[in-house]
Amino acid sequence: MSAGPYRLILAEPTPAGREAFGRVALPYLAKRETANNLQLSVLDHVTTGRYAGAILLAAEDERGDLAALLMRTPPFPLLVAEGCHPEARERLLAWLLEHDPDLPGMVGPLGPTRAAVGWWHEHGGRAMRLALHEGVYRLRRLRPAVRAQGRMRAAELGDRALVLPWLRAFEEEAFGHVRGDPEESWTSFHSGGVRRLCLWEDAGGTVVSLAARSGRTPTGVRIGPVYTPPPLRGRGFAEALIAALSQRELDEGARQCFLYTDLANRTSNALYERVGYERVGEAGEFLVADA
Repeated sequence: MSAGPYRLILAEPTPAGREAFGRVALPYLAKRETANNLQLSVLDHVTTGRYAGAILLAAEDERGDLAALLMRTPPFPLLVAEGCHPEARERLLAWLLEHDPDLPGMVGPLGPTRAAVGWWHEHGGRAMRLALHEGVYRLRRLRPAVRAQGRMRAAELGDRALVLPWLRAFEEEAFGHVRGDPEESWTSFHSGGVRRLCLWEDAGGTVVSLAARSGRTPTGVRIGPVYTPPPLRGRGFAEALIAALSQRELDEGARQCFLYTDLANRTSNALYERVGYERVGEAGEFLVADA
């Protein structure tokens, strides 16, 4: 495996090292903000203190410009970015094959991620399958509509017993397993950072749905997770909550909101489109074939 003309940049595992990496990586990812909105929001979390064990890799060409970037926040899959030069990305994958060979998977824009998965398997890494085909959606203006009655409010510490099982159920339904720690996720929404968890109360004051602002990009925010328990679905609660949350983010200065959907779930895709989200890309989550 030829290393090519690219120089490897590996962030030091310290707050200062992560911040320094972020200063270099941010403008590179921001050139393709829509396609890299997930990567940008994760980078924001990493450089502000979350995911202390993050692995941050980049490749620099002979002129000193970034040509590829990969990130991993164990135990989650590797994040593949849009805009990487194939040979530079392979330089980074070769390093990972030596230092982190048991990757659980890869996630990112569909084309680049599929190419990275192919290279990984061809060079001795474990085979991966497409486990989740996602749509990348963007909203810049809310679509007016008559929606379910009720109100949005911030999740409070007293909501923990209700929300924790919902966070767990969301991951099981969306990914087929609980891949993160619901307790850590809950804590992150109350740590004073950028993450914000909101609930929808119906007209009678019962909490019926949740949605979150999970991260930020240079000009926008990411929305997710979104979850309504099955017995409460089909009543417009999630649509009302997503509309209210998205509008508040726009009112507070975001120029756009991003979210990901399972393209096999036509119901949720139609819900987001009714709110005003438009599909602007595709992403894929690939997991090891024997998982």
